Amino acid sequence: MEPQYPLTEKLKARLGYLGVYYKRDPQDFFRNLSSSEQKSLLEKIKLEYRQIILDYFANNENINQQIDNLVNKLFFTDIAVSQLVEIHMELMDEFAKHLKVEGRSEEILVDYRLTLIDTMAHLCEMYRRSIPRDS
Repeated sequence: MEPQYPLTEKLKARLGYLGVYYKRDPQDFFRNLSSSEQKSLLEKIKLEYRQIILDYFANNENINQQIDNLVNKLFFTDIAVSQLVEIHMELMDEFAKHLKVEGRSEEILVDYRLTLIDTMAHLCEMYRRSIPRDS
């Protein structure tokens, strides 16, 4: 399968986020939310990321926008990358169980790492471009 278009092109297509890092509201940070708000936010992120995984290899024209929306949510709520990796692993476990029930190989799930790498690259680029340069 061909990627939507090369990752480098996706990252070059980003708008300037210069200074947006300091526009985040600490009240919206994950660690400052109530436990019920944290649970709700994680569930929304998991559902959104699950859909991204399902759409990633389906030549969905909106995949970049879906990833951008998720990255914005992760960025502005200051959710740790480790939390995204945990969500990814939970989803892979769920998909593996489903494939086993269907009697299919879970080997296809190896390719799904590309979704995580792409999402993390978007998030890293968001951080990199959001912090003002000292010059």
